[in-house]
Amino acid sequence: MKKAWFLVVAILFLTSQVWASGKGAHVSPSEALKKLVEGNNEFVSSHDPSYFEPYQTSQHPFVTLITCSDARVHMTALLKDPIDKMFVIRNIGNQLVVSHGSIDYGVLHLHTPILLILGHTHCGAVKAAMGDYRKETEAIRNELDHLHLPLSADKGEGDFESRWLKNVERNVDWQVAQALSFYHDLVQKGELVVVGAVYDFINAYGKGYGRMVIINVNGVTCPDAIKKHPVTRKLSEKIKNLVVGAHH
Repeated sequence: MKKAWFLVVAILFLTSQVWASGKGAHVSPSEALKKLVEGNNEFVSSHDPSYFEPYQTSQHPFVTLITCSDARVHMTALLKDPIDKMFVIRNIGNQLVVSHGSIDYGVLHLHTPILLILGHTHCGAVKAAMGDYRKETEAIRNELDHLHLPLSADKGEGDFESRWLKNVERNVDWQVAQALSFYHDLVQKGELVVVGAVYDFINAYGKGYGRMVIINVNGVTCPDAIKKHPVTRKLSEKIKNLVVGAHH
């Protein structure tokens, strides 16, 4: 009995240490600033003034992207040069409800034809919501609380890694469902497509490290149906097979 209780406590402890698991870069504030300034200086030096002219007075993104704040997830994994192409909103757990106003701006004011909800493998926010996060700050708790509904289907069965990935997918599906509710008229008129995907940097889907795997389009989750959706018509069959994935 004592062994069983110890095992339960150990599991709860491990699953609740998500934020402490981030090791950071182990650099001083001055070194961190130096890296940023040098990086920006390199950017300035490598771009002619004409590069900036098209977007000096307005922005022209073709996608509103809601994704996680995780440092391992960045726009250059999707576009080599994302400047003026992506309107990006980030928070822990790629949640619509905590950034609704910003997403409204991208969809309703910038009129992007795609709303991309991008979760990712090994999402710390999802992991935290699967455990006990009562010791976190009030602000963090408030954001994690919104993950309860998408993760409510988790029965705690199976190995942790499989549950974790499944819950990442559940969260993406939930965010897509919310978006379809928020922007129902635009979706019905064909002016907006809501895409749910998982950025996979551990190759959990077997499609390559760093692959964006599409698992939901306007609420459709069947891979074959996604491949037939009008939004994917310009993708080759080879690419469709690479980027469209089945839920775990």
